[in-house]
Amino acid sequence: MTISMHFFADSAYVEWFKVSNTDDPTSIYTKTTDLAQVHWVLIPSGMAILFVSIFKIAPKSNLDLVKWHHWLMGLYFIFTSVAFSGLVTLLFKNLFGRARPNSYDGIHLWQSFPFTGSYDFLSFPSGHSTTAGAIAMIIYLFVPKFTVVGIAFAVWIAITRLGVGAHYPADVIAGLAVGVIFTWLYARSFARKRLLFCFDCKGKLAFRKPYGSS
Repeated sequence: MTISMHFFADSAYVEWFKVSNTDDPTSIYTKTTDLAQVHWVLIPSGMAILFVSIFKIAPKSNLDLVKWHHWLMGLYFIFTSVAFSGLVTLLFKNLFGRARPNSYDGIHLWQSFPFTGSYDFLSFPSGHSTTAGAIAMIIYLFVPKFTVVGIAFAVWIAITRLGVGAHYPADVIAGLAVGVIFTWLYARSFARKRLLFCFDCKGKLAFRKPYGSS
């Protein structure tokens, strides 16, 4: 799908990009695109993990201790899913070294300058989209009834990355895919150890409530 987006959507996008003002700081794209910055997830979840790790918890019963551990694992999963999927995307960014739309030379849709470390050549995949995809999958795994909200958030973030001229369509699709697929596979690795997730009678991945929860 990413390849198809590159050949068909990317070419259409650059034509739109030529005539669009993507530098408008008042646009809805500019104002909302950074909602998928990793620090919005890593800082609160990391601080919560640090808090419960440092301060002594006095559970009233063994059941309370089990529940506390279960939710701590939830925070750990959220933190590491976003962090690790982001690192995977960062590796791909440097490996592919794709030039961003503002560096388009009018001829080559794909210009590759691997391992430059420059922001201008870290277009593929989209990091914001990776985070959004990971968040959408976390929502699906933890609270399936809000899946539509997670999908809407991820799709909107992908649109904003195009709206601000930071990425091509193929970049945001690839970013979403990395976030979603990594988080899903990561959850399956937890389920195999019966940590936080499990496989139901049909072999489907499911969130595992702590023992004693209704």
